Parts: sequence; C-alpha cells; structure tokens
Amino acid sequence: MPCPPSLLDPTPTGVPSLVVPSLVTDVAVVGAGPAGAATAWHLARRGLRVVLLERRSAGAVWRAAGPAPWTDEGLPARLATDAARLWGQVEQATGAALLHVSGGVRQVRADQATAALTAAATAWGAQLRHCDEVVAIDAADGGALVRTRSATVRAARVVLAGAGPLPTDPDAPAATVPGHACFAVPALTH
Repeated sequence: MPCPPSLLDPTPTGVPSLVVPSLVTDVAVVGAGPAGAATAWHLARRGLRVVLLERRSAGAVWRAAGPAPWTDEGLPARLATDAARLWGQVEQATGAALLHVSGGVRQVRADQATAALTAAATAWGAQLRHCDEVVAIDAADGGALVRTRSATVRAARVVLAGAGPLPTDPDAPAATVPGHACFAVPALTH
C-alpha cells in the first residue's frame, strides 16, 4: 500500500519501503505523534540511537492530524507559562513557528508540532520508519524485539507513545511488553 503524502513528505510513495530485515538501536519509540516525536528528538539529542516507528504517514498521525490544537485555556497560570516557554524552546530548536495566539489563548496545532518534532528528531539522527506498523513486541536478551510489517528492530529500550489499535478493530494485534525494557506514554484522548 502506498504511503500517503504528509507534512514531512509531500509526495506519496508508489512502492512499499525497502524491506530491512534487522535493525539494532538503543531505543525504539512506537508512535510518532507529538509525544513520540518529542521523545525521539530528546533521546537523539542525547546521543542515543533511536528508531521512531509509526503505522501512518509521518506528521499526520491519528489524534495529531488536523488542526486540533494544544491550548493553555483553563490551565493553571504557572503550567500555562511553563508550557509556552517549552514550546518557545521547541520553536527555537526546530525553526518552526508553532505557538500562536488566538483570542488571547496560546495554542499549537498538533499536526504542525508533530511535523516539526519529527523533523528535529531525524535531524539529530533518529531513523523514522513511517507507514510501517508494529505488529509485535517481544522480550529479547537485553531488551526487546519490535517487529514491524517490514523489519525487526532490536532495542535495548522501548517507549510506547502510540494510541494503539483502533478499539473497533477486533483483529488488531496485542503487544506483550517486557516491563524492564519499556516505558509507556499514555495516549491522550479528546
């Protein structure tokens, strides 16, 4: 199946990605939405080898696609100020104009933030594998094996930052994750 265009890759791919039988990395980040992309960026900046895995096209992922913004509306003042400062740091580091004010409310579009964070992660050496669904995560000596439709990734650590399979998909694979090698980032719901 061709990978559709995205903010990071505006031309759809007409052929499946090259099959890579095995990759070795320090950290596999499953889910390239805002949380996964930010995690990959921070880890890559610290010199770790990172593979960022996403079943959808890069920068246009479920729950982050479209104009749904993060806003500071309703947040305690200190948290809103800290968040705006951190978004400013992301803007400075990525060169993206993310933080906008509308009606006195600061906001960041999730799709633009995801695209900027993913680009920053890859600029620091993270390997992005989009349109490559994770089908299993298994314990392995010293870490985990993350199996996708086209590759096996051997990782010392795994970060689960994805929303997971759609709840209406009865055939979606369930992942068994070794607790000593993984840290899960809970999916945010609207």
